[in-house]
Amino acid sequence: MEAAAADPNARQMAGFKDFFQYASPTRVIAGRDLLGSTGFEFQKEGAHRLFVVTDQVIRGTGLVERVEAGVIDGGLEVAGIFDDVPPDSSTEVVDRCAEAAKEAGADSFLAVGGGSVMDTAKVADAVFTHGGTAREQEGFFLMPRQDDGMGRPLDIAPLACIPTTAGTGSEVSMAAVIKEPEEKVKLEIADFPLFPCLAILDPESTRTLPPQVAAATGMDAMTHAVEGYVSVDWNPHQDARSLQALRMIRDNLERVVETPEDEDARGNMLVAASIAITIALGSVHAMSHPAGAQFGVPHGMANAIHLPHVIRFNAQGGADIEHRYRDIADIFDLDGADALADHVAGMVQRMGLPTRLSQVGVPEEGIPALVEGAMGDGTTLLNPREPSEEDYADLYKRAL
Repeated sequence: MEAAAADPNARQMAGFKDFFQYASPTRVIAGRDLLGSTGFEFQKEGAHRLFVVTDQVIRGTGLVERVEAGVIDGGLEVAGIFDDVPPDSSTEVVDRCAEAAKEAGADSFLAVGGGSVMDTAKVADAVFTHGGTAREQEGFFLMPRQDDGMGRPLDIAPLACIPTTAGTGSEVSMAAVIKEPEEKVKLEIADFPLFPCLAILDPESTRTLPPQVAAATGMDAMTHAVEGYVSVDWNPHQDARSLQALRMIRDNLERVVETPEDEDARGNMLVAASIAITIALGSVHAMSHPAGAQFGVPHGMANAIHLPHVIRFNAQGGADIEHRYRDIADIFDLDGADALADHVAGMVQRMGLPTRLSQVGVPEEGIPALVEGAMGDGTTLLNPREPSEEDYADLYKRAL
């Protein structure tokens, strides 16, 4: 490892890469008292008759009505509101949402909610624009393109997002994850048109977020930052984002959980989540997706449980991987990957989140099906250490 430190360009995860691509086209506005400007800002992106996608919990807080007033004040129309998004959305919900938007005569989408709401709006927008069903959207870079599929991807209707959790980063991401209940799998969909054109980050939108949800979604953001930094698909742009996100999570996540009224901390966590997000993930997400699809484990909680175990597993895969975790550990004033894994586990416990899969309804007899799901998950391919079925079985047992 000393030789690698002396010549960083000799390391696998340093130097100039043979190839990577990076895009971040979403216009982000962040600050206080922005909800009233929603219509003014969304008009700049071509919206006229927008369709609001949300859930019943968020609608019950009065936030949607405040956003609606901002839309109307900016000269736009609200064509309709779809508030039937569950905490873990499905293909059936997406198809109903797209159909409702068509019936309402909408020309754009506005998501007000957490990751499930935003991902529903993204995929519904694709179905609304291009036809087909939600199930048919699965895949990476498979959306319709010009020039017989080889040219520029075709745009979908304008989409804006107002996140009400600081976790998924879906408001600035090209990806969406939707459950297919009958198959008990999570569909991963990613392509450039799914980038929202506008994200509004206002701490007022997370004012009523329960502390446990703030903790779980914050751990999702932390997992994005960690996995993005150690992924085999690392790149210097995401490195910068991951490390800054981790600094902001270090300084703000536990503050938000302990003191929900801390507006600065809430705003900083919204920003941290938006810069942590990446599709270059790894085995934490590969393990969490089937846990959610098969046993209903909330995504952020699943990530919080799996992250310490995957850190230890990956760090044993070579000096260069361990060096990456050491970079992250330095941010928390820790010495190495094991200390980082212990610190993450301690954070999870201090914030009152479950630390074991058995606490969230996963039985030991469910492990073989979880292993099959993790092995088939696309994020496994980007993990820095290649896991086998036996490795995943051992990781799930450690997390149980």
